[in-house]
Amino acid sequence: MAKTQQQRIVLGLKVRQFRQEKGWNFDELSKRSGISVSYLNEIEKGKKYPQPENLAKLAGALDIAPEFLTS
Repeated sequence: MAKTQQQRIVLGLKVRQFRQEKGWNFDELSKRSGISVSYLNEIEKGKKYPQPENLAKLAGALDIAPEFLTS
């Protein structure tokens, strides 16, 4: 199911907030999540919405529940 623009933007803002709270740049989050820097950038800008497996990797790297990112 396609995600709305608002869902993509909200997810991106949450990812950026948690990444910045940890003091990480894109490289650090990329290393910890196994997701490319360019894809992380697209997620944070609200251009892309990760597939469930990437959402799980992202949440795991940020040490939060995937549901928290998507709520």
